[in-house]
Amino acid sequence: MKTKTYEELKDFIFNLPVIDCHEHTMGPKFAPFYKEPIASLIQGYFQSDLLSAGATEKEMKILNDHNITTEEKWYIFEKLWKKTEFTGYARVTKIIMEKFYGEKEINLSSLKRISEKLLNLRDEKVYYGILKKAKIKCRLVNILYSHTSVNPSLKDFIEGKHILPDYDRILIPLIMFHLPVRNRIAVESIGEIADTNVNTLEKYLEACRKIFIKMKEKGAVGMKDQSAYERIINFENVSKHKAEKLFNFIIENPRNSLGWPEAKPLDDYLFHKFIEMAEELSLPVQIHTGHMAGIRNEISKTNAVLLTSILEKYKNVKFDLFHGNWPYMGELLFLAKNYPNVHIDLCWVNIIDPYYTSQLLCDALTSIPHSKIHGFGGDYGDTPEYSFAHLEIAKDVISFSLSKMVDSGWIEIDEAKKIAIDWLYNNPNEFFNLGFEPLKL
Repeated sequence: MKTKTYEELKDFIFNLPVIDCHEHTMGPKFAPFYKEPIASLIQGYFQSDLLSAGATEKEMKILNDHNITTEEKWYIFEKLWKKTEFTGYARVTKIIMEKFYGEKEINLSSLKRISEKLLNLRDEKVYYGILKKAKIKCRLVNILYSHTSVNPSLKDFIEGKHILPDYDRILIPLIMFHLPVRNRIAVESIGEIADTNVNTLEKYLEACRKIFIKMKEKGAVGMKDQSAYERIINFENVSKHKAEKLFNFIIENPRNSLGWPEAKPLDDYLFHKFIEMAEELSLPVQIHTGHMAGIRNEISKTNAVLLTSILEKYKNVKFDLFHGNWPYMGELLFLAKNYPNVHIDLCWVNIIDPYYTSQLLCDALTSIPHSKIHGFGGDYGDTPEYSFAHLEIAKDVISFSLSKMVDSGWIEIDEAKKIAIDWLYNNPNEFFNLGFEPLKL
């Protein structure tokens, strides 16, 4: 039930500036070019709901094709929309329709009207206008996954050939330095970025350290790892001897390659060494935990509780654990309560499961220091209208959660407003050393 308290908090919270703790963005020139409304309205995570509802790969290909007319797609989309329209991902689409196109209902007529005014995200005024409208002060971005397959490259960034937009602060893409290291080509690719020949494990680690230092000098504010998509996030404490034996195997012959789980000890060892480097460089570490994008994923390998030995060993490293660890709420709350170096990042989870997120916020407020919550991360690509819509949902979830705690008598309304400021702005500002002036009520 939405009370008077909720309405007052919502009015306040919707006017707050926000630090966006997680995006995959590179700027307007990398934004999609919209030509057809259905394809434009199902970007990102909503595709997972469509697949979960039974969409075939052929149907998805049709829906995403900007060259196929809306009339031709409608018979496919209409049946799928009726099955999915009440999810958090679908709510993003609804908000985009209303806020950017002035439409409250999805039907063939409204889609035809939208087709006449599709956003031109490659126009800087449009792109950055959306961020300004959302009151996003800064975005923490995770890009540059590969030195070859992504434009711009990591080497371009280090050499100053790619300048980040003013809105953005970059995270070191940690995964690319350990998970692909299963053959000599992967090792040499890192050596090329560091302009050094790598033929031993020590030289490899030194090349990585050199890259990390340069990235920090160029403005990196932390490290980010999403290897939970590929492997269990239980990183064992492997001996150098065991790791070096595997590393030497892939170095000594370009035809040698490690499979999985054969490569796990080397991967574990490298991850530990990189967390040591995070401590040396005073950089916080973001780690993907819980739910994964797409469907048919294995969730048991992503539970944040699997990181316990890492959290224990590296007490001086600050960890930002992602996605509310959905669906493992209790484990995440325990870790944040038990370990001073663990913070909770609500990127993405506000639209994965808004009700779960609300319950997480209420439980967190009574069980852990409220300074350990980072309230928003859009977790989209260069589709700022999607992050805008996600933020609308996140602010509504925060408004609803705090209003419940006020109406229950746990906190006063002014305290709720201070908490909202911290969750959306002050906490990430301090955690990532962003240097903005703290906000006060």
